[in-house]
Amino acid sequence: PMYSALKRDGKPFYDYARAGIELEREARPVTIHRLALVEFSSPFLTLAVTCSKGTYIRVLGEDIGCALGCGAHLKALRRIGVGTLGLDSAVSLDDLEERMKLSDDPVVCAQLKPVDYLLSSFPAVTLEASLTKRFLNGQRLASVKERIDLPVSSGRCRVYAAENGLFLGTASVCADGVVAPERLVSLSSLPRH
Repeated sequence: PMYSALKRDGKPFYDYARAGIELEREARPVTIHRLALVEFSSPFLTLAVTCSKGTYIRVLGEDIGCALGCGAHLKALRRIGVGTLGLDSAVSLDDLEERMKLSDDPVVCAQLKPVDYLLSSFPAVTLEASLTKRFLNGQRLASVKERIDLPVSSGRCRVYAAENGLFLGTASVCADGVVAPERLVSLSSLPRH
């Protein structure tokens, strides 16, 4: 089955799968950093997987079953971490709301990470006020012409406004020094850099 949110002709693969239509999917490179057997209680395996983005664990399960010659599918799937976030620092929404009712302690609020937390591995670019509006309008900015100090010669970066430290979104720095907006965020009530 093709239970994936990837799309073909504007329609997600899972819609085709639910309609009983099997489409050829392109292979894509992924990395399995860790694959460990946690528990075996016949006929079920519990595995722990650490992998690169783009990995479909359901497909990995099918591939393992195929390699074992018995077939397989997932009975359950639980994500326990993304980037620097893990379950060890997770708090349920109900628990957080209860803690906030009992205290206005800033430590409680500090458990909430800012919107750009997961992007902390990306280098940061700061834009002067005159460039911020142009960036938020989706305009590409030439770093040499605009005197933008780039921390990288190419690749993805996070972008902030110099005047107030607000996170503006992500951009791709092209080899020619152009800063091309990718994902922009609303400026209302965003955290400061």
